[in-house]
Amino acid sequence: MKIVVTDPVHEDGIARLRRVHNVTLLFEEPRADSRDAALASADALVIRGFTISGEVLDRCPRVGVIGKHGSGTDNVDLAEASRRGVVVASTPGGANATAVAEGAVGLMLAALRRVLDCHRAVTEGRFGVRDEWRLADLWGHTLGLVGCGNIGTIVARICRRGFDMRVLVYDPTLSAERAEEIGAEKVERLHDLMKEADVVSIHVPLTDSTRGLVDAAALASMKSTAILVNTSRGPVVDEDALIAALAEGRIRGAGLDVFRREPPDADSPLLRLPNVTLSPHNAGLTEDSTREMGVRIAEYVLQALAGQKPPTLLNPQIWEARRQFVRDGVLQG
Repeated sequence: MKIVVTDPVHEDGIARLRRVHNVTLLFEEPRADSRDAALASADALVIRGFTISGEVLDRCPRVGVIGKHGSGTDNVDLAEASRRGVVVASTPGGANATAVAEGAVGLMLAALRRVLDCHRAVTEGRFGVRDEWRLADLWGHTLGLVGCGNIGTIVARICRRGFDMRVLVYDPTLSAERAEEIGAEKVERLHDLMKEADVVSIHVPLTDSTRGLVDAAALASMKSTAILVNTSRGPVVDEDALIAALAEGRIRGAGLDVFRREPPDADSPLLRLPNVTLSPHNAGLTEDSTREMGVRIAEYVLQALAGQKPPTLLNPQIWEARRQFVRDGVLQG
């Protein structure tokens, strides 16, 4: 069968697919007509940031399986895929949780220690700033986690054990008992967490209920010495409100791996604010994590094509009515 990989994934995952089926790398196809032809003949798609909408599915009439590299599925119209009998699987859990957690803590340190400013000061011959700047610590301060799934739990462990931090969690799906197990205190209102935390770190998926969750009112609750770190999805934060808070010095700074639009607009104030540390949505893209995600999503797609239910199926309700495949005149799966 034909599998189209729309975005770059680890070569080990691509090799695993190629051992069984024909694979086209859409991101390497220079011509629009070649890309259209590949989508039209695809039995399965492996995607990362590629958007799956009804219009895209119209261009892929044979597709019965979509493998989403990564845990976030806000770029997939799951209801439309389900309506058409297309099964969708992702790679949630531990595939890149540790990498994202380390990236979040790295952004905390970079923002508090002004790593980029310090680097520029040395390269520009301004060594004397060492006596002018007062940097900030993680040790002994309060971390506020907005969301505490796999990634948030690892961030809590790093910060509690490594930096002796008090950890607060706002997550309506988390029980107080589970929070206690990971050494955290559950708070019932986002406002209370924002008011208490020295570092706010966001770890929720983008859904209708989390879009704009960290709004102007939530940001106004933060301490003037606090920082905000976001490695989840950009639209969880009201970006305009965050820009205003940063520009007016109402919070110390921010470390952002994700944005409202990616890449951010060239005229975005975020690119020029002095108290922001930015990274290109790659907190989770380490060598180890990308290999694991690439191989894992390849296995799930191969399982689905062979008629075996993958363990991370996002629409299990359609499994029995899923789109079937015919190869060499024989019904598959």
